[in-house]
Amino acid sequence: MSYNHCYTLNTPAGSRSVNYSIAPVIPFQSAPGFFNIAHRGASFYAPENTFPAFQKAVEMKADMIELDVTLTRDKIPVVFHDKKINRTTDGSGDIWNYLQRELKELDAGKWFSPDFKGTEIPTLEDVLIWASGTISLNIEIKKEAVEKSQKKGIVEYINELVTEHDMLDQVIVSSFSREAIVGFRNISSAISTAYLINPYVFGTPRAYHQMETMHANGLNMKPRQMRKSLMKLTKKNQVPVWVYTVDEADEMADVIKKGATGIFTNRPDLLREVATSLLGNREE
Repeated sequence: MSYNHCYTLNTPAGSRSVNYSIAPVIPFQSAPGFFNIAHRGASFYAPENTFPAFQKAVEMKADMIELDVTLTRDKIPVVFHDKKINRTTDGSGDIWNYLQRELKELDAGKWFSPDFKGTEIPTLEDVLIWASGTISLNIEIKKEAVEKSQKKGIVEYINELVTEHDMLDQVIVSSFSREAIVGFRNISSAISTAYLINPYVFGTPRAYHQMETMHANGLNMKPRQMRKSLMKLTKKNQVPVWVYTVDEADEMADVIKKGATGIFTNRPDLLREVATSLLGNREE
């Protein structure tokens, strides 16, 4: 990686060095070396994967925003989580059956609250332009968006957009898809990657070795996957461990004590309080 930042994270169990391939745009706001990652934005307070949720995350002093990216029928990367649009819009059907201009006509906010009526599904490019110089991004590539048979797919489109908007040092790409992670390594050594461990497997050293074979820069996992053997390996090799998705204060504290170097949460304001109390003083 062209970008490499080493931090010492002081935890209740002792200090830990972590090599990050990216750093937050603003210095860590909860505690030095700890990433407070707003899951789909501050989605406890605003509709997920939309600008209101992203803006709220910035206001709550998150260090990074996690968002999901998939492709439309006309191959435009858009920020959306589900395969179908039914849950979070007033439309129905598979998202990849829609053109981007058709998605733009849907309401992606009123399902959450009438206060957000008229909110649109954003394109990835719109979010990159907005986030540049403001906040780091963790772009999760949806596994179903990875098409092995295509010469140009979501990996290439994301790479082009991130490069075009000069965001190489502000973006990390994550996925459950091995093809997506390896695809990025094959076309770019400048964009950071993180391997999402399958949520249905145990956290074992095998996950770490899989990450190594993909040449990824970090591991994302669930709290129950933070097994001692895996965490020992990540600590020894100074690899970041980002844990998803934690919204209760007690579990946040437990995950931090087990060695998490970052947490995905829908409540970045609460995580900031917990992380600051356990990991040391933040910069005001």
